Amino acid sequence: MDARSPAQARAMSAESDVVRRYVHRYGPVAWAHAATAEVTGSRTWHYWWHAHLLHVLRDAEQHRPDPRRGRLLRALHRGIALRTLGRWTTPFYDDVAWMTLALQRYDIHDRRIDRLVRRLDDAVDPAVGALPWAVGSALYNAPANGPAAIALAWSERRGSAVDLDAWVAARLDDPSTGLVRDGVEQGAVRSELWTYNQGVAIGSALALAEGAPDADARDAHEARAASLIRAVARWCAADGGLFPSAGGGDGGLFAGILARYLADAAVWFSADGANDEHRAVSHAARHLVRRNADALWDGRRAGLFAADPRRAARATGEDLDLSVQLGAWITLEADVTVSGPVTS
Repeated sequence: MDARSPAQARAMSAESDVVRRYVHRYGPVAWAHAATAEVTGSRTWHYWWHAHLLHVLRDAEQHRPDPRRGRLLRALHRGIALRTLGRWTTPFYDDVAWMTLALQRYDIHDRRIDRLVRRLDDAVDPAVGALPWAVGSALYNAPANGPAAIALAWSERRGSAVDLDAWVAARLDDPSTGLVRDGVEQGAVRSELWTYNQGVAIGSALALAEGAPDADARDAHEARAASLIRAVARWCAADGGLFPSAGGGDGGLFAGILARYLADAAVWFSADGANDEHRAVSHAARHLVRRNADALWDGRRAGLFAADPRRAARATGEDLDLSVQLGAWITLEADVTVSGPVTS
């Protein structure tokens, strides 16, 4: 992959600005502040935001290897271990799933992964067939079960991953739009549509397709991923392909997560050049990633990205959140992914 490409240059600039503004070193450890210094509560430490920081740094390392980044990753690992007293976990299963994915992206042989995967698998409620959002929670949602399904599929617990993916499809797929709704609580479906829920559903389908035991299973998982991508394209069509904004805070990461898994899908479906349907799905996924990356870059001001790609960045409010800048950086790394081997 050409490290001098425009997509690489944009991602590298985003990385530099995030690390410079938000990541702080304290001797051999490092962690990121939640916002820039002028924001109240800026020094807050967010577990799941750090999971995505680790994950996107690994994306960057794959795209632009650099020993300095490796040293930063090791310092961030020490910081997370210190902040979690060595446990690397929280009572929120969605957060644990995101951290598991980040560690799998970093080193699939990390012994911490086995512990986190086992925690996720053991937490599945057999009466429901899904993972609760948190310990003691009555909410069973896509943000917990989607990334958990991916993490389990990448481990030796494929059966559990298949079950979680099937539960999301059966309980949360919206028959009118083809999109994934947020969750089920006390038997009632929460109908909100969020970008990251579509992303992890695409990701879990592809993770299961990759390890499918036979061609029929592979085709079924591919078909689900393709259907979700077409649904996302319809959802975003009225706005020229731009993703809905979820604002700052946790919502700042949502669109970037969708971009990451759309990029993976663009590469996956480009592999079969003789399949017209796969080529069309790959093109649709690539277009969505590129459209949003371009809009974010066009709205960049003074090294900041906007929480909403429809406007320019501001040096106030939600645009100062680490999550917003991480989400944009993730999207730009996804653009690097689709700028490589994907054909149009």
